[in-house]
Amino acid sequence: MNNYYELVKSDSDIIKIYKKINEYENKEKQRAYHDYNHVINVSEMVRELLESLNYDKDFIDEAQVAAVLHDTGCTEGKENHEIRSYEFAKLYLEKNNIQLKNRDMVLEAIKNHRNGFDTDNIITLTLILADKLDIKKTRVTREGCNVIGNRQYQYINDINLKIDKNNLKVYFDCDEQINLKEVEEYYFTSKVFKAIRSFSDKMELRPDVFINNKKWMAFYEI
Repeated sequence: MNNYYELVKSDSDIIKIYKKINEYENKEKQRAYHDYNHVINVSEMVRELLESLNYDKDFIDEAQVAAVLHDTGCTEGKENHEIRSYEFAKLYLEKNNIQLKNRDMVLEAIKNHRNGFDTDNIITLTLILADKLDIKKTRVTREGCNVIGNRQYQYINDINLKIDKNNLKVYFDCDEQINLKEVEEYYFTSKVFKAIRSFSDKMELRPDVFINNKKWMAFYEI
């Protein structure tokens, strides 16, 4: 079995990059973190999804490499970061002689993880879903707590997934004080819903979304 993911995620250079990103996002008063904690959360969700769909361990390992490298371009801000991340990842894999079986899929996933909803690349689809779903309280910066809509994400404690036969279930565990109307009107929530639908459609799954164990009706109304 490959062990590239463990190699990459423990690389001190990668850790330093994400520390730099964290410092930049605090200094520049960004609303959400794209730091090491985020990419590890995304990596674990990628693993969980692909394991549930019975992909082999080497494929999952490489998909997790995409996840841990996907935001390296955020050292210069969010705008066009996916292109910078792609360029960094391409050079990083070459420099470290990391020979991925699915190299092109991995690089394409990094390059298209913001808006590549219509792709057939399973790594891209899984990365998009995991990335968009990481909106729990650990993502919200101090500044983000003051942004209407975004500030409500600080009340999301956890997000869990379950694939049962042909059904994708997404569970949001939230504090009772969350303002659902404000969440639903926030532009990024529609991206989260779109990612769930896109992944489900491509994988022929029926999506169900729950908030505090009740169906989140806004998901079904769009």
